[in-house]
Amino acid sequence: MGLALAVAVGVGLSLAPLPLEPKAHRLAGVFGAVVLLWVTEALPIPVTALLIAPLLVVTGVAGPKEAFAPYADPLLFLFVGGFFIAAAMARHGLDVRMASRLVSAPWVAGRPARVRVAFMVTAALLSMWISNTATTAILAPILLGTFERDDPRATGSLLAVAYAASLGGLGTIVGSPPNLITARFLQDVTGEPFGFVAWLSVGFPVAVGLLVLAYFVSARLAPPGATVSIAPPPSTAPARAWSRGEKATMTAFALAVLGWSAPELLAAAGVPGGEALSRALPGGVVALFASVVLFVARDERGDLVLPWREAAGIDWGIIMLFGGGISLGHQMFETGLAEVIARGVVGATGLESALALIALLTVFTIFFTEVCSNTASANMIVPIAIAISVEIGVSPMGPALAVGLAASCAFMLPIATGPNAIVFGTGRVPQRTMMRHGLVMNLCCAAALIAFAALVS
Repeated sequence: MGLALAVAVGVGLSLAPLPLEPKAHRLAGVFGAVVLLWVTEALPIPVTALLIAPLLVVTGVAGPKEAFAPYADPLLFLFVGGFFIAAAMARHGLDVRMASRLVSAPWVAGRPARVRVAFMVTAALLSMWISNTATTAILAPILLGTFERDDPRATGSLLAVAYAASLGGLGTIVGSPPNLITARFLQDVTGEPFGFVAWLSVGFPVAVGLLVLAYFVSARLAPPGATVSIAPPPSTAPARAWSRGEKATMTAFALAVLGWSAPELLAAAGVPGGEALSRALPGGVVALFASVVLFVARDERGDLVLPWREAAGIDWGIIMLFGGGISLGHQMFETGLAEVIARGVVGATGLESALALIALLTVFTIFFTEVCSNTASANMIVPIAIAISVEIGVSPMGPALAVGLAASCAFMLPIATGPNAIVFGTGRVPQRTMMRHGLVMNLCCAAALIAFAALVS
């Protein structure tokens, strides 16, 4: 039904007598069909993204080179390199080491509130660098080990970890796909690079603030209690020696973080050569150079730290989804379709201020993402947010950031995010509880993001 509806809407919009220029008119049909395919998931979301460029070419909206070029946008390779490093972390257990080290600290053991805080902080820190789904998959079994089988308090702690994994991804540009999408579109509009440090200065404070908010919400709705059933693993257990694979992976990770941050910091400080270094080492270049370590160094078994057969298993679908979204968004601006949609939204809602626009976009994005991929949501809504901002004469920074950040704040449904699905799959989180707690989180995060975006607008 979704596929048939997408075809019908695409053809219908293309043939309808709309007051659009020819290219914008044909793009409206493509846009309508793509949105329906993403929302209904009649096709796998990455497959729909791969179809965007061919559809743009066939309908005459863009030429082949113009339509396909965004699939190799330099910023996409920042995620490719980041995925390689994350895969090596999982292969050699470096992610588990990092998680276990924090949650088994002496100040945590035996104190339920501190146990929850430790797991939330660990989830947030890990998800800044690796998939929030992988983070939750690592931590959920460890967390369950601190509770008796029928202890109802596990529900609140599992939800808290899921929230933290989603929110931690806001902290860095590689933490969540909507971050990169938002940065890319803002870079196009402003003409200024929006790289690792620029996002860190925005996303990290928001992530910290929302993490604190998430703890208090979870503590209010599901108190951690005064005692634990089973203590976490004792910190006195003998530490496992670092393997060669872990050392090489940590080296690649450190090189990536250094390469992403140092050039931009030097440029911002006005250090001679800082600007040139920043131009020579954009995020994608740094990510690929750092990840080469994984394909050169060998582990204690004599194997490559990351064999290509495993590297090839990274989530290429997300990369293609980025490319398709950038291609579609670029054409929405080029053909003027985004401007037409913006005028329609302004006319229908009477929006006149940045605050009203930010509030509308934030709430809509959060609840829309409950039933749609956060990456697809950002691809669809960020270009429209920017166009509406231009239409009403306000800075696009606040509205675009509101959408990009809100796309990672859907907490009500198991299908909304990977972390939600994983904790729901443990059987310890009833759906009604997830929806009730998630609604409160959605509204609290919306209020906080509206206030933040209004400040930077």
